[in-house]
Amino acid sequence: MEKSLLRKTRIFHILPALAVLVACAQAQTGLGIYGGAHLREPVGATAFSLGGAQTASPRYLCSWWNPALLAGLRQKSVALGVGYRPLGRTEGYVGFEFSVPPRVGLGLSVLYRGIPVIKGLVDEQEYPLDECAFETFSFKVGIAYLIRRNLFAGLNLSVLYQSLPTGFEDLQGASNIIYSSATEIGGLDLGLYYVPSKKLCYGLVVKNLLGSFKWEFTDANFSPIYEDALPATVTLGQQLSASLLGWPFIWSTDIIAYVLDSRFTSLDRNHIVINNGFEWQRWELFFVRAGIRDIALNSDMFRHSGAYADHFTCVASAGFRLDLSTALKGRGVVLNYAFATDKIGAGLEQQLDFVFSF
Repeated sequence: MEKSLLRKTRIFHILPALAVLVACAQAQTGLGIYGGAHLREPVGATAFSLGGAQTASPRYLCSWWNPALLAGLRQKSVALGVGYRPLGRTEGYVGFEFSVPPRVGLGLSVLYRGIPVIKGLVDEQEYPLDECAFETFSFKVGIAYLIRRNLFAGLNLSVLYQSLPTGFEDLQGASNIIYSSATEIGGLDLGLYYVPSKKLCYGLVVKNLLGSFKWEFTDANFSPIYEDALPATVTLGQQLSASLLGWPFIWSTDIIAYVLDSRFTSLDRNHIVINNGFEWQRWELFFVRAGIRDIALNSDMFRHSGAYADHFTCVASAGFRLDLSTALKGRGVVLNYAFATDKIGAGLEQQLDFVFSF
């Protein structure tokens, strides 16, 4: 078979997939030009319902949110969860965390996000192509140390992977999808957790240090390798405990700064993103949650206020926590459920997980 027939690669009509990726990337206004868009949405139904504000108070998946909290664990825990987003986006995750007395904690979290089935693609001759998929896998391994009674420090090591269809080859009339992939091994997250009082705590996390995606394109129209640096986010979180009608009421906030990339180079445009979440523990076994996230603040607020208003979007979320321990004869099982609006109005996002403590 002649080489010209064996391989005829083109960047083809993957606009449906790219449109979804851009929609995910716009979790914060103006941040779609930076890599790692699939990492920006909250992970876990608790964080999802609380508007993505978990840096100061993750109750599970600490290795994702703030590795410093691993040192404060009292029990082993396993978290299993799934999520669905409009336009065919899905996710699944698992986390395992435990303490090593007296001062060390360890944790592992694995996240899948992608589009398992992309249909309706055609080549330049308008002939239909086979179904394909967009996939990402993210692994974080964390370790934490209890410095003193109210101060914790932690470190994450990340392994990140993406796979995206970027072309096809024509084999005598039959089209074969070509995928390109990117892998990052070694991105670092640094976390601190501080508890000044019983009602107030703070978390500080710097993510994606030294992390970048090295794309290995298989299409001849591109350079063999392209490096895409991730933004190094700095997140300050707080959790304040109060009361509402005599029952515990918790307010959580995350302030995320986008200033540098993972190689300590200034970003083209600086952003601050604010997430807020609220939890009312009205019943002993049932907590009600709500939040608002992705409130983006940038220079357009003053220089181009009209453009800022046109592009301003945020996400409203709600959910609950249900303790199933009593129904399951004392076994530590908690159900978390959350739903949220979609930033481009495509539908309703949903998240569900179970947390087992032992």
